[in-house]
Amino acid sequence: MDLTTRQFKRLSEIVYHECGINLHDGKKQLLQSRLDKRLRSTGIKSVKEYLKVLENDQRELINFLDAVSTNHTYFFRESHHFKYLTKDHMNIWCAASSSGEEPYSLAIYCLEKGFKPSIIASDISTRMLRMGQNGIYSIEKAKNLPPDILRKYFQKGTNSWNNHVRVKNEIRQMVTFKRYNLISDPIPSQKYDIIFCRNVFIYFDNETKSNVAHKLHNALKAPGCLIIGGAESLNTISHPFKYVQPSIYNKVLPV
Repeated sequence: MDLTTRQFKRLSEIVYHECGINLHDGKKQLLQSRLDKRLRSTGIKSVKEYLKVLENDQRELINFLDAVSTNHTYFFRESHHFKYLTKDHMNIWCAASSSGEEPYSLAIYCLEKGFKPSIIASDISTRMLRMGQNGIYSIEKAKNLPPDILRKYFQKGTNSWNNHVRVKNEIRQMVTFKRYNLISDPIPSQKYDIIFCRNVFIYFDNETKSNVAHKLHNALKAPGCLIIGGAESLNTISHPFKYVQPSIYNKVLPV
């Protein structure tokens, strides 16, 4: 069933309020298709009824946000950023970890450089977090990995898991997955040496970008580093970071 203008506006408001994603009119078809999946899954017959469910059922709200969130990632994506990792970075936060390829890539990179950090991997999508915890991926996701890295850190699937790989236990133990909403959850009590929050700001308006940037700044030790996606910038917003170069920002020590 087609969304009315009012229904699209209401659902867009829910998505924006809960996770900061700004769904403009060009995203109406995307929202329609994701909503249709939830209607089929729940057996709910109308958008009007579904909106009532969203207002009263936190679990279905999470399922809806899972369905709407766009998740596209692969191992060692934008790996040129990894050169900023040093042995001083023993507490790492991947603040938008999706299905886990990024934090596992960081873990592998650090082991190859001779240190073993603790990595928190957070995302708003419980479905993506479950995938990350399982650590099982299609071989397509790992196609760009060098053969020696693939052999060293992954197990090849057999039988029904043919054409899949699983991250070895040593790597999975380095990463803790948890649900975290960058928009509404409080600032983490733990402070991190470096934060990766890549390819998320691109979905936010300036006010949301600024709020999230301040939250990440408060979660970072000084001097610490924030790394965002190559297509992103904080230039248009108010933020407390020191610009280093594209995608790279530092939290400076107080004078």
